[in-house]
Amino acid sequence: MNLTRLLVVYDISDNNIREEFARKLQKIGLTRIQRSCFIGYGDFNKVKQVLRLAEKLLKAERDVVHVFPLDEYSYRNSRCFGTPYTSIEGGGEDYVLA
Repeated sequence: MNLTRLLVVYDISDNNIREEFARKLQKIGLTRIQRSCFIGYGDFNKVKQVLRLAEKLLKAERDVVHVFPLDEYSYRNSRCFGTPYTSIEGGGEDYVLA
């Protein structure tokens, strides 16, 4: 199985649906790094799982979910400024590269 890092970013208008979507992303093994941004390892099946979840919960005419596969080079060259969400909430791996 070929795992890569997946970055999931979303804009969901309904608070209850947004919270449910976030809980489900955590349940499938993704880590929150910002309020509407998760990262984790996965393959094409994980991408499909996230998109099926979005189709089930969201309204396409007002909400959006992006799933970005990140190759090792892109991930290693990413940068963060400020305090990551995982540090604020306590727990989870910090995905911060300086």
